[in-house]
Amino acid sequence: MSGELTDAIKLLSVASVADYLAARGVLPGSDGVLARELGGGVSNVVISAHHGDQRVVVKQALPRLRVHDEWLAKRERALNEGEALRLAAEITPGSVPRVLDVDGELCALTIEEAPETEVPWKERLLAGDSDPAVAQRLGQVLGAWHAATFRREDVAQAFGDLEAFDQLRVDPYYRTVARRRSQLAAPIDAYVARMEATHVCLVHGDYSPKNVLVGEGVWVLDFEVAHFGDPAFDLAFMLSHLFLKRVHLSQRDGSLEGCARAFLGAYRDTVPRELQPDTAYVLGHVGCLIAARVDGKSPVEYLSEDGRRVARALGESLLISPPATLDEALLAVAQAAL
Repeated sequence: MSGELTDAIKLLSVASVADYLAARGVLPGSDGVLARELGGGVSNVVISAHHGDQRVVVKQALPRLRVHDEWLAKRERALNEGEALRLAAEITPGSVPRVLDVDGELCALTIEEAPETEVPWKERLLAGDSDPAVAQRLGQVLGAWHAATFRREDVAQAFGDLEAFDQLRVDPYYRTVARRRSQLAAPIDAYVARMEATHVCLVHGDYSPKNVLVGEGVWVLDFEVAHFGDPAFDLAFMLSHLFLKRVHLSQRDGSLEGCARAFLGAYRDTVPRELQPDTAYVLGHVGCLIAARVDGKSPVEYLSEDGRRVARALGESLLISPPATLDEALLAVAQAAL
């Protein structure tokens, strides 16, 4: 990470987090705090801290993400995440962690930590455990957020800043692919234009298996690019991850297909018809996002070289000629994964 970007920024660490949490009033004191840095993220310093029965996680936004390509993003996204978590908790209690503190000066967010029994859904999926009931619940939760914020002026004003979404999603996923694969630029630009012109509900912006914890219930994390925008993006983001895992695992039992159907079906059963994006439009976004996980700034880490080849072709096909139905798309994925 560039020293020029961090010289003037006080970054939290395992060594300093106990004093920080005590000073912020989150913990009663700094003695006896057990802290460790959590991995898996590229956009934040993430530290777990335990003090007796209290278990919290501190997230501090980085100005430059930990990836090979230069990838900058505004640090105030941490404050946006705190507000989005509070709103989501009002709509679907128990589906997101509680917000304990928001630090505007250090751009840091402290939330309750999940029980140790909760594990990322991504891990379960990659291990071959594809439970449609989890996908169904995620469709219901997402649908509840979209429906409850549909055309709400207060939400539009609170989450009208799309800069972080552009920096962390539109540019690295869409525009980067358009630059690197010029033959796809025209359709990608068309999807971006339509998405940027659509502002109808709260959009999570990172709705994927890595940000879902499953155990006794379902917890959704990472709202840092939440904004008032196009609901199709959230649907496409989750479906693109399920499609990519189908390519990687080559499962022939239909379980991942079942997850995709359960997710989209539960979503459509939850939101009013006037809010539901056209399926072909969603699948076109899926195609672009799949292409981005091969040729964008954040390539998926689990695909083999052959898997990358398959995903590249699948993404291009869905982007240029999106099917009218999810079943048609799932058939294309299954055939590509053979």
